[in-house]
Amino acid sequence: MGIVVSDAGPESIRETLTLQGSIEPHPEAIVEVRGQYPGLIRSLNKNVGDTVKRGEELARIQSSESLQTYTVAAPISGTVVSRDAVPGSSSTDAPIYVIADLSRLVADLSVFSKDLGRIAAGQSVEISSLDGAMSLTGNIERILPIIDPTSRAATARIIVDNASADWLPGQFVEAAVTISETSVPLAVRESGLQSFRDFTVVYARFGDTYEVRILELGNRDGEFVEVLGGLEPGTTYVVENSYLVKADIEKSGASHDH
Repeated sequence: MGIVVSDAGPESIRETLTLQGSIEPHPEAIVEVRGQYPGLIRSLNKNVGDTVKRGEELARIQSSESLQTYTVAAPISGTVVSRDAVPGSSSTDAPIYVIADLSRLVADLSVFSKDLGRIAAGQSVEISSLDGAMSLTGNIERILPIIDPTSRAATARIIVDNASADWLPGQFVEAAVTISETSVPLAVRESGLQSFRDFTVVYARFGDTYEVRILELGNRDGEFVEVLGGLEPGTTYVVENSYLVKADIEKSGASHDH
């Protein structure tokens, strides 16, 4: 029937803070490419989205001073994320290309003033895409020492290893930051909780039968909930599809412990 059981025992209950942010290129992995000398752009070899290798020719420019044509090479390997020129235009101080190594990204999370005292470098973070399809676990590398003048928020930065190319710059994310963790002697999974009459219960397994156990609960974190009474450590209880047991017990008339 798909019923899954586990043994109740000690667990860590986490207090988390939810933050929003976005995936961005790593500041050390993005480069603006300019011409060495002012001149006429004769050719451009790459478009936005193209991958390049370090040293690969990106453009040819005819110097306005010497009239000699020189090449512009890629300073790093990566992906072209911006191209701001066309053949026949002039090369000035403005970037021709922007190249980013998209295997190195960061997640920048907004931290408002009311939460700044609770956020610190080293804290564990679970980051997920807004559709929940992708997730990763990391740690806050640093809190940037500036408040954004528009949002009035500080930035908590997490390094993202994107070797698999799953994440994209500009992608919005949600993050759960663990701000404290407490060990408790007895806890159960929240997925196993059910309502029974006016009580919160789990269904304990004893051999081939299931019995209601009325619980006194403490702190919870969305995954586990502390048990203060009503269950003995080591008791096997239903953690998934407990509604099937509930329906069967309600049909037959349940006997339960107080």
